[in-house]
Amino acid sequence: MKNKYYLFGSIFIFLISLILPVYLNSTHIADYYFNDNSIENLGVFYLVIGYITIAELPVEFFCWLSNFTLLFAWIFHKKKSGVVLVWISFVLMFAYAINYLFRLDIILVVEYDEFLFGYWFWLASPILMLCYHYLPEKGMKEKNI
Repeated sequence: MKNKYYLFGSIFIFLISLILPVYLNSTHIADYYFNDNSIENLGVFYLVIGYITIAELPVEFFCWLSNFTLLFAWIFHKKKSGVVLVWISFVLMFAYAINYLFRLDIILVVEYDEFLFGYWFWLASPILMLCYHYLPEKGMKEKNI
């Protein structure tokens, strides 16, 4: 048996990442929600407008495509294809972190001077799905011993 809390947690954390700003700058976090001009910093904006990156470098498009591989990983969570999809989603999402941490400039939308905030919630979502697939339920572990 697999622990369903990881699956539900993954979905919940992903939804939280959509309402959080991807980057935090020097302004207060409330400014993202009360100023009309800062909607482009929220995760939902990146999700809705991300298809535009297909004309840009392919890495940006693959990072955006990881949202849908994660969606299919949730749908097929009981099958082997769900495991493959969540690994693909994790690798594609992690490419964004590699670009940010090493400042590789392979993704054009990255602002290196600002702290990633909502992104870490976004990346935690496939990590929780990996925990769902690889960590057994606590009761099952005790029965096997």
